[in-house]
Amino acid sequence: MKKFANAHVHIKYSDPKRVEPFLEALTKTGISDVALLSLCAYPGYEKTENLSILWWKSKFDKIKISAFGSLHEVDVYASVPYEVQLEKLMELGCDGMKFIHMKPDVRKAIGKGLNHPDYDKMFSVMEERGIPAIIHSGDPEKNWDMSTATAEAIAKGWCYGDGTYLSCQAHYDECFEMLDKHPKLKAVFAHMFFLSEYMDEAVRILEKYPNVSFDLTPGTEMYPEFAKNIDAWHDFFEKYSDRILFGTDSGNHKYNEAELHSLVYSALTRDKSEFEMPGFPGMFTKGLYLSPEAVENICYNNYERLIGGKTVPVDMAGVVEAAKQMLVDIRDSGMPEDIRWLENFIESV
Repeated sequence: MKKFANAHVHIKYSDPKRVEPFLEALTKTGISDVALLSLCAYPGYEKTENLSILWWKSKFDKIKISAFGSLHEVDVYASVPYEVQLEKLMELGCDGMKFIHMKPDVRKAIGKGLNHPDYDKMFSVMEERGIPAIIHSGDPEKNWDMSTATAEAIAKGWCYGDGTYLSCQAHYDECFEMLDKHPKLKAVFAHMFFLSEYMDEAVRILEKYPNVSFDLTPGTEMYPEFAKNIDAWHDFFEKYSDRILFGTDSGNHKYNEAELHSLVYSALTRDKSEFEMPGFPGMFTKGLYLSPEAVENICYNNYERLIGGKTVPVDMAGVVEAAKQMLVDIRDSGMPEDIRWLENFIESV
């Protein structure tokens, strides 16, 4: 396989000393192409990484980088219509959009789902122009019950059964409503849409929504669940190999890129015997033992189709100007957020 794409990677912080080593680590795994995903500014996380991912897309030339921007749901730009935000990000050099809006704690903080009419114009533009979306929706169903949630989920506050969050099914329903309104949207749902226990539902979704794909970014539940029914999942992956993308959900704040890469690739290519999951000591899965054609689809071809075979040039002059204007706007707004990241970014460019 001459090219290998990771469709789901994050970088946090603009300090080159914290980002460049991570991107170097990506090259050592054999990755030739990568999508850097920004997280939206939402209550509790009042900054996006849009400018940073664009800067690294322009600066780091050892890997072909695509940039997936995100929306401002809070801060001084919260009132800017989403379709206007989209246009600005595309002008600066973004190739797609990342939505973490439907992760339960973020959905609760924002107060509306992606099915809300406020997003309709933006999604219509994305449909018309073929702009792809990578969407995190929901979490493992067991996170809605403290008795079944993992220790990691409890420690991170990812438990949603106290009555203040939408139900697990409600997150799916809001996504389906959005897809019904925007059937031509090129949508990738991260973490297999948390459907590793529900193959029939995964089939239903892929059959009903021909522009929907899933990515393989690991969750603690996904790969052990595959192992419980490995023959059926083998057949699923072979049949829908053109609808699944390789991804690790790694970032410069995690420092385990090699392990995550090894886990996902091993799950695709190893035989059906059990093996310990790299990066998850004491947890086991089985290989799907896919055909070379299916592996190449998942590890490169589907990503190439997603971004249309090329990346958008970065307007670095526009990125620098946007950063300087953002610093002025935030200071003038009197918002009590940490702007050191933005000051550091301007200094670095």
